Amino acid sequence: MKQLLSIIVVLIIVSLGKISASFAIQVDEGFTEIVSEHFRARFLTSSDRELARRALDRAEYLYKRVARDIGYSRYDGYWTWEKRAGIILFPDQISFSRFTGQPAWSVGYASRESIFFHNKTIVSFSGQANFFDEVLPHELTHLMFWDYFDRHIASVPVWFEEGVAQLEETGKRGIAKDALRPVVQSGKHIQFRVLGNLRPSELNQDAQVGIYYAESLSIIVFLVEKYGQEAFYQLIKELRGGQSFEKALTRSYGGIFKSMDDLEGRWVRYILDE
Repeated sequence: MKQLLSIIVVLIIVSLGKISASFAIQVDEGFTEIVSEHFRARFLTSSDRELARRALDRAEYLYKRVARDIGYSRYDGYWTWEKRAGIILFPDQISFSRFTGQPAWSVGYASRESIFFHNKTIVSFSGQANFFDEVLPHELTHLMFWDYFDRHIASVPVWFEEGVAQLEETGKRGIAKDALRPVVQSGKHIQFRVLGNLRPSELNQDAQVGIYYAESLSIIVFLVEKYGQEAFYQLIKELRGGQSFEKALTRSYGGIFKSMDDLEGRWVRYILDE
């Protein structure tokens, strides 16, 4: 259960709330900007300059890694000059929450509905021990995912996107399976056909939120580790072409999965080591 609760930390990385357009104007006031090849970082206090520089270096590394993991070679020469993605760093959580409107537990912001999606911007604050290993890779994966899927992003299940974003976090791969084993044994996991229509913001209990994120991550790990990267690339390609998840799944894993029910059955056996 402790491992499962640790998965809930992802909830504080991504919030599905909206933000007022006024923030786009306010955020430029008093900020200093430094840039790298594909990113621009903005910060308010001089003490955060080194953090911003490290964030740029880490983002450049992640940029290439995430592109490789989702099979998107376009990134070799993209997001440059005026198309650079943004990283906005507030000096503390209070100022971050005040300007973004996010709750006190939030440590970063990315949302399909926000103005930051269109501007390819990650918003966070300094003083976080997990910024480089969890917050930044998770948020950056969301931006690249949305950019890659473009107009078809609305048809991609939220759980799938969350699973891929967690996969890019340091040390997350090995957590979900063990945490979910007692949940699956007791029959309390979220049925896949239900999972496909859920958003984490629709869940009211922390335990259910934890299961949602752990399950999302574990399905992605299962697909990649059990059936290889090439089939996973094909799945993403089919989704990007506008296919439903079930159709993309059956096309990409021909002869293995004939339906979501097949995927769930094999995943359950994987979790239980059967």
